[in-house]
Amino acid sequence: MRAMFFPCTLDGLPKDSGSARIRCRWVVNYWPGSDVYNGTQRLIGYDLYVFQKAYLTDASRDLIKALAARRINGERIRIAFDLCDPDHLNSTHLSRMMDVIRYFDFAVTPTEPLAKWLCQYLPVYVIPDRVDLCDLPVVQRKACEEGRPALVWAGYAGSVGQLLSMREAIDDSAMSLAVLAPEMPLPFHEFWAKVAQFDILLNPRPEVSPWKFKSDNKTVIAWALGIPVARTPDELQRLLDPDERKRDIVQRAFEVARDWTADLSADEWRTVLENEMNGQEGVK
Repeated sequence: MRAMFFPCTLDGLPKDSGSARIRCRWVVNYWPGSDVYNGTQRLIGYDLYVFQKAYLTDASRDLIKALAARRINGERIRIAFDLCDPDHLNSTHLSRMMDVIRYFDFAVTPTEPLAKWLCQYLPVYVIPDRVDLCDLPVVQRKACEEGRPALVWAGYAGSVGQLLSMREAIDDSAMSLAVLAPEMPLPFHEFWAKVAQFDILLNPRPEVSPWKFKSDNKTVIAWALGIPVARTPDELQRLLDPDERKRDIVQRAFEVARDWTADLSADEWRTVLENEMNGQEGVK
């Protein structure tokens, strides 16, 4: 079975959007016969059409409705809504989402909280964000040495409030902290090459909205690149020890290879499609 993924770039998001890479291109890399839509392919011969956060423009919504009409007329296809962000917290986005949500057969999200919200409207499956180890930048990591490690937080400027939960720990450690928050998203490889210049990435995960809905893909990508990640004050305290950082790098590399590679996501997508074709549903 084959799938066509319509990335969020269809709605005008940057071509190097992280979610389009993680939830479209990296999955398709391990699903032979499947494609990411680039505006030139004929939309025939696919069993599944996935709209990866693509629903905001008239063009994408018209395409969703046209595919739904084909299904209603008897074509054996499925249409999926892949949502990786809490767009429902934006009233304009929510209105446009509600305009087309009835045309989808099911939804897929990377997190349980987002699935819990979406299951009011559709059957939902959770497929976490994972990483394609063949599509990562080549970075030069310095050895874990004694002395003060260099800390960095990296992300959108509007999300810097995540750091509040670790402010006291940062102050107590007397470490300097760099904040990498460009006004415009950097190309994926350039962004991670900059992050890799530091010893520890701070990536706290507040259990409140909107962060509770979002994937922790930044942590997984950092682990894959050999960058220790502190998500809590306790983790930061532990990683200040260079020997702990060395152990963490080895342990996380093993975890990524076992649990967090994109081929596993492709396998899960195929299982979801088989379930849907056979009349089984996700979480209601």
